[in-house]
Amino acid sequence: MAHRPQTVSCDDLFSATRNKYFYGKKLDVAQFELEQNYFNNKRHLLNRLVVGYGVVCGLNVTLAADYKGVVVSPGLAIDKCGREITVCQPSEPYPLPEPPPPKAEAADSKSETYAKKWNPYDESYVHLSICYLECPTTPVPALGGDCDTQVLCAPGEVVERYRLELDDGELDPASPASRIPDAIANGQVVYSVIANYVSNRCPNLGDDCCIPLANIRVPHPGESYNQDCIDITVRPIVYTNDLLYELILAMNLTQYQERGSKP
Repeated sequence: MAHRPQTVSCDDLFSATRNKYFYGKKLDVAQFELEQNYFNNKRHLLNRLVVGYGVVCGLNVTLAADYKGVVVSPGLAIDKCGREITVCQPSEPYPLPEPPPPKAEAADSKSETYAKKWNPYDESYVHLSICYLECPTTPVPALGGDCDTQVLCAPGEVVERYRLELDDGELDPASPASRIPDAIANGQVVYSVIANYVSNRCPNLGDDCCIPLANIRVPHPGESYNQDCIDITVRPIVYTNDLLYELILAMNLTQYQERGSKP
C-alpha cells in the first residue's frame, strides 16, 4: 500500500531569528530575550520533531501512604511542545477523588448531590497528567519601570518546574502498532514508503502540551484505592537510543528462540 504525500504544514514551524551583533549596538531586555528564545525554540523544535515527546525515564505513579492520593517519582519527560519536564524528588501527594460510599449509605441521602460530593467525576476513571510550568523567582531591585508604572523590584530568575493535573475520563492506552507496517517487505526496507511517510505534514503542536502519566480507576462503592487502580500504559514513551538497543536485543533473542538456536 503506497502512502501519498500530503502538503507539508508550517503551522508549528518557524523561521528562527537570532541577534546580529556589531560594535555600538544597544543591548536591552528585548535583545537578551531574543538570544534566549532563539536557542530555546531551536531545542524545543528538535525535541518535538526529532526526539519525540513522552516519558524519558522515571515518573512512576504510586499510591500515597494514606491511600488518598498519588505520588509521582523523580524522572524526566519531554512535553508535546518539546519542553523538558524534570521531577527532581518525589512529588507531594496529589489528592484523588473520594470513593463513593456504600450503596446502603448513599440510599439514606437524597439526590445526586451526595453522590457528587463523594465522586465529583461522572466517569469511573480519571487520568493524571504532568505539565511544564515556569515560576518567576528571586526578586531583585529594578532600576526603572515603564512610562505608567514604577517597578521597584522584578523577578531575576525563572525556575522550570511542573504541575500535575487530574481530569475525568479514561484515555486510550498508547498504541504499539506501526503507522507504516508496509515499510519492510521480504526482509528489506521499502525506501519509497519511508520517503512518503516523512514527506507528509509535520505533526501539529495542538493546544495541550501536557503528558498523560496514568489512568486511575475510581473504586466502586465501599472499596478503597489500591495500586491495581493505576494504569501507566497510557503514557507516551520517548524511544531513546538505549531503549532501542534493548528492543533490538530482545527481538534478536526472540528470533533465536524461535529457530531453536542460541544467540
